[in-house]
Amino acid sequence: MLMNLKDIELFKDFNAEELQRFEGVAEEIELNLGEMLFEEGEPGDALYIVEQGAVRIFKTLDRTTGEEKSLALLEPGAYLGEMTLIDGTPRSASARAEIPSRILRITRDNFLRLLREYPQAAIRLFVSFMRVMSQRLRQTNEELVVMYQIGRLIGAAPPTGELVRGVLERAMAGTDAAWGVFFRVNDITGNLEAAEAVGKGFESVLNLKTKLDQGLAGLCLKEGQALKIDDSEDDIWMENLQRFGYERKAMIAAPLIYRDKPIGALILGEPQNAPEFNSANLNLVEAVTSEAAAALEASLMQADAASREKHDRHFFRF
Repeated sequence: MLMNLKDIELFKDFNAEELQRFEGVAEEIELNLGEMLFEEGEPGDALYIVEQGAVRIFKTLDRTTGEEKSLALLEPGAYLGEMTLIDGTPRSASARAEIPSRILRITRDNFLRLLREYPQAAIRLFVSFMRVMSQRLRQTNEELVVMYQIGRLIGAAPPTGELVRGVLERAMAGTDAAWGVFFRVNDITGNLEAAEAVGKGFESVLNLKTKLDQGLAGLCLKEGQALKIDDSEDDIWMENLQRFGYERKAMIAAPLIYRDKPIGALILGEPQNAPEFNSANLNLVEAVTSEAAAALEASLMQADAASREKHDRHFFRF
């Protein structure tokens, strides 16, 4: 376990002796797929660090229907619950394992014991908290700008094509993606159609048609969640998945679903200043698609109605 701690952002500046001090206070717990780490409202009594797997942070909007709002997806190296080490406040959201996961747990009591016995290690942990929290604040500021722009775009109620392209471009800007493709679900054929593409050389993707369950776009709709692909040649999500020519090494695919109805999917690729997308990028894309889904559904329905009306007028004229 201690060999892994050095690879975690929170502990990267710790020396061997300081890492050793955590041997007696950090414990490993295993979570199965779908198992809860904690639930909203429970007493906050521990810091958790994702060692392997992935943990979804969410709030329950309606317990009767089970409706949830995803807040973040935490991958190895990410941590949660750090403020409970200080004030022990109740959990403000729930956490659930998205895949089988291994978590490091440091209880508040054990942390306070460490603080008394070896304050240097505890102080260094606080310094790490401050550094990572500063990074999170910068990311949050960037996300707020993107979401503000998305809100203004939706509020302006532009034509469908402008709305789709605007959402795509803002998602790309927020994640530093080199390209993006929007697939819409054709309600008549039930197929996925590439309705918009942004990025050099991606014009050829336009009008690509696939079945609803095919390709990366179909996969994220089937799973009902955003997917982060770090290496398309060696990623479990891409195994045995049919490819259509737009796929690249690093990608994010996110479904647009409104009231359980699939509307389409957003696929972004190739971050321009990093080898792969990070968890913050994934969380931003999830927020963008969640915000845009209802607006796109209404816009597409309006466009389809206008098209049918135009067809009817032409038909009855003759």
